[in-house]
Amino acid sequence: MTKLVTLVELDKEVLIRKIKDFELRYDLELPISFKQLILDYNVCKPVKTFYKKNNLEFNLNYFFGISEDKYQSLSENYETYVNRMPDEIFPIGSIAGGDLLCMNKKSDEVYYWFHETDEWGLEGVDKWPRKVAESIEEFTNQLILPELPSQQEIEIAKKNSRVKITPISVKIKNEQREKQGLPPLSFEEWEVLLNG
Repeated sequence: MTKLVTLVELDKEVLIRKIKDFELRYDLELPISFKQLILDYNVCKPVKTFYKKNNLEFNLNYFFGISEDKYQSLSENYETYVNRMPDEIFPIGSIAGGDLLCMNKKSDEVYYWFHETDEWGLEGVDKWPRKVAESIEEFTNQLILPELPSQQEIEIAKKNSRVKITPISVKIKNEQREKQGLPPLSFEEWEVLLNG
């Protein structure tokens, strides 16, 4: 398995107790591999976080575990999403953009849940999340370092980006100009100056 970095450290006895509480509360026995991941690392993040395979690309933020932070908490995420996906799976990790990494409750299979098309809470949606690995270990071994954007992608982003101008930003910028002994600019003048 690729190297994992613990984000929330807890005593092993506390983790064991909290895992048992979770399993009793939700009448779910966590797959052994995921339970071991929590016991060894709790909330954690792989050093390599980018998945790119079979026309699917995403960045894993972290694996859920025992945490007071609701975004990192296995329990909070389970309650939030369990009725929004097939009964056979549950969320185990956060993916950039609001998507989730999930696991089969009865096996080690790992899935990618895309919030825009896999949301079972929406009327008529029953699309299964996409399987990405047979196990957590296989999944983490497939991860790579995030790719840097190409020079062409950078140029396109620069060309398409605009600086947001607000009355407050105009006021602050004009105060800075005043300190330099320069006259203030109007909202429209700042728009032309900053966004061409």
